[in-house]
Amino acid sequence: MAAYEPLEFDVTQWFNSEPLSPEDLRGRVVLIEFFQMLCPGCVNHSLPQAKRVHRLVKGDQVVVLGIHSVFEHHAVTGPDALEVFLHEFGITFPVAVDRPDETGVLPVTMKRWQLEGTPTTMLVDRQGRVRQKWLGQIDDLVLGVWLGTLLAEESAAAD
Repeated sequence: MAAYEPLEFDVTQWFNSEPLSPEDLRGRVVLIEFFQMLCPGCVNHSLPQAKRVHRLVKGDQVVVLGIHSVFEHHAVTGPDALEVFLHEFGITFPVAVDRPDETGVLPVTMKRWQLEGTPTTMLVDRQGRVRQKWLGQIDDLVLGVWLGTLLAEESAAAD
């Protein structure tokens, strides 16, 4: 992974929000949770963790986004099913649907960032640069330290 990758995503639909662009997010730390609704690690750990961050941290400081990146079970994980899933699991932060790649298995955004699966948690700094990616479960304390570090970067620069 390069030290800084620019934030870019290619999605087909948004839930819980109007479409968001990297420019809309600039100036805030962004936590992006790549998930599939049929992924046990996503349902049991990463999505509840993202919900906690969304609930506990001010939106003007940290934005939580979900990207539904389907690379298996396509027939049962479409937008209608996702809408029901988001409602049933109480997910109120913005969620986008990753664009399917007609030539391969991985969706476009997931492939662009060379992600290997779900859940994947990604952190983006206030300048819109991807700073960290984790595949699988990440400890709350580790995520908290990284969020604090990225939030403090602007404060340190302003001093």
